[in-house]
Amino acid sequence: ALALQDAGACAVVLECMPAQVGKVISESLEIPTIGIGAGPHTHGQVLVYHDMLGMTSHPHHEQFVPRFCKNYADVGTAIQEGLGAYKADVEAGNFPTEKYSPYKMSEKEEAIFMELVAPDKGSTEQKLSATRKKLIEADEYETIKVY
Repeated sequence: ALALQDAGACAVVLECMPAQVGKVISESLEIPTIGIGAGPHTHGQVLVYHDMLGMTSHPHHEQFVPRFCKNYADVGTAIQEGLGAYKADVEAGNFPTEKYSPYKMSEKEEAIFMELVAPDKGSTEQKLSATRKKLIEADEYETIKVY
C-alpha cells in the first residue's frame, strides 16, 4: 500500500482482509482507503450492489456471495419474475401493445416507406424465415436450462 501511495495513487482499495490489517494500513497511509471486506477502520466502504441487493437469484448464489457482504434486499427474485413475465408477454404477443409503441408516421410517410422497401421484400422474407428458424433452434439459454 505504501508503494502504491509513493507511486502516486490517490486512494487504495483494501479487500478481503482482517479488520486489524485494514486499520493498520489505513493509519499508515496519507491517502484514503476504501474497504470491501476489510473491516470498519478504513476511510470509506464499498460493496458490489448486485450482492448487497440480492440481485443474483440462483441455486448456487449463497456459495459465491462474499461472506463480508450484508444482504439489504432480495431484488433478484423480483428481477427474475419480471424478466419471466416480460418473456411470456413477448412470446404470447401481448407486448408491445399500441400503448408501448409511441413512434408514428403519417400515411404519406408510410406509403413512401413501403414503396422504398417493396423491391427487396421477397428475398428478404426468405432470408428472415431461415434466420428466425436458426435463432429459435440455437436458443442456448432455453436449451441448457441454466437456472
